Amino acid sequence: MSEITENNPSEPNQKPVVENYTAELHEVEKLIEIHENETDESLDFSSLTKEEIIAKAEEALQAVDAKKANEKLNRLREALDALEIAERPAKIKEWADAGNDPREFKPTHDEFHHKFGKIMSQFREKREEERRRAEEEKLANLKKKELVLDKIRDLVSGEETESSLKQMRDLMREWKEIRHIPKEFQDELFKRYRFYVEKFYDNLSIFNELKDLDREKNLEIKIDLIKKVEALKSEENLRKALVTLNKYHEDWKNIGPVRKEISEEVWLRFKQASDAVIEEKKVLQEALDQQKESNLKLKTLLVEKAEAAIAVLPTKTKDWGILGKELDALMEEWKKIGPVPAAVNQEIWNKFRVSRTVFYEGRREFFKDLNSSREENLAAKIALCEKAETLKDGEDFNATSDALTKLQEDWKKIGPVPESKNDEIWKRFRAAFDHFYKRKNAFFENRRSQEADSIKEKEAVIAELELLRNLEDGQEVFKKLKEGQMRWAKSGFVSGKTFYNLQRKYQEVSDFLFAKFKRSSEEMRETVVKDHYEVLANSADGKFKIQAEERKLRERIQKFQDEVATIENNKSFFAHSKNATEVLKQFDSNIEKAKQQIAKLEKELKVLRGFKNQNAK
Repeated sequence: MSEITENNPSEPNQKPVVENYTAELHEVEKLIEIHENETDESLDFSSLTKEEIIAKAEEALQAVDAKKANEKLNRLREALDALEIAERPAKIKEWADAGNDPREFKPTHDEFHHKFGKIMSQFREKREEERRRAEEEKLANLKKKELVLDKIRDLVSGEETESSLKQMRDLMREWKEIRHIPKEFQDELFKRYRFYVEKFYDNLSIFNELKDLDREKNLEIKIDLIKKVEALKSEENLRKALVTLNKYHEDWKNIGPVRKEISEEVWLRFKQASDAVIEEKKVLQEALDQQKESNLKLKTLLVEKAEAAIAVLPTKTKDWGILGKELDALMEEWKKIGPVPAAVNQEIWNKFRVSRTVFYEGRREFFKDLNSSREENLAAKIALCEKAETLKDGEDFNATSDALTKLQEDWKKIGPVPESKNDEIWKRFRAAFDHFYKRKNAFFENRRSQEADSIKEKEAVIAELELLRNLEDGQEVFKKLKEGQMRWAKSGFVSGKTFYNLQRKYQEVSDFLFAKFKRSSEEMRETVVKDHYEVLANSADGKFKIQAEERKLRERIQKFQDEVATIENNKSFFAHSKNATEVLKQFDSNIEKAKQQIAKLEKELKVLRGFKNQNAK
């Protein structure tokens, strides 16, 4: 046989028969896909126990149809979640009965949820492994088909022998037995296969009788396939008809050629029979689609009825029974209605299912709350009493006041308790507040009386330091300054603006004196700070005073840090203004000043914490 190529056929003047399998197969596959996307909206597992849900999930794990198994597992998970939500009130009561605060309850998944999670993981791993193996198998099949194609090409290009026809039949059978390959290679690979097979039969010059017999046999097979396709018109099961038609097309592709003069006619008969089936099934599909749209309207109406029914849940026992029967009746109607369009199937089912879930959860909680809600409220208020009692002796009065205020807000949010316990629980709660505020008022009253004396002493120190401004004897001045420092440090606590005003005056005169006699004002300040905190730490309520000072320092540091952040942010707004250079220079100056203040305060905070740690020991 002469050497040939796919792009240079040996008979260029002969018009080839175009058998467009791709278009027909895509048409069939599209219709099949519509049916593959159908889901079973009747999968209602709301009545199952947790044990039964796990058993059903394990069954789904072994299912062959991965898509249906996945749908079933999703519905089972929804049913399991609904059971956990329904059980939550009882778990909260158990938590409160153990002496815990109900608001601190955090739901945890039980062993069944853990088991279900493992099943889902196994399912995903199994399906992923199946997909991986399928892809590997397709790639392996692609290589196998390419090898067979190479052999066919060599057979077509080689010398004709007595065994050529048998070899070709064997290769064609081998080709057919190799199943799926990656979709993107199917069309091109088949074109090459068809080209070489046709070329082989065209070039076969000897053993014409065998060749003719082979072509006649192929013709019989193709005619039989045409009859089978025609018979599909009477197949009532739409999906079965389409899947079978798809198979017949695959079979047709793998049958050898018939006599050239009737090849196109045979193909056209097969195509016409296929087209007739497809058109008829399209009409049937359109009718089904119209029916699905009608079903969607009916189910949408049932959703609206269900949502209206549960819009206001009953407050009486007998009304729950009436509502339950109403929803059951709607469910029976739902089951009688056929499928809806696949695109909205899950959405419409979820809407209907939600109404039933709301009903079941509401009914469970209602009957549990009848007997347990007041007891739960009592447990919650007891927990608040216990928290208040742990706070009543707090030494940080401001922070404790805030915490107690929050407890009062929480108290108001809790519903009624049993009548017999109402006065008792309220008096217990109130007693903790009375105890704390009595201590707080006494502390600040005592501090106010002490503050007046501290103010007088500090003012006296400042006045005496002012007198040192005109002295020239540095040694005498530093001696007096040292005495002033000690008196200032021991002068006691002063709060608010009064303290800051006195501190500013004291610092000004101290800085002046140290500058005049060339001593570091920073050294002076550090000495004053250390002496001040040493006196505080060793005074009555020293621990509380140190804590208060620490809080003030942190607040001042935070204030300067916020100021730096604000200035940094504002710089970007003036970057392109006319006076940008001057404005930005002023911003940078302000930032530097603030950072210097932060550094000073952080040093002071470090000194304070040293005395705090010493006091703690």
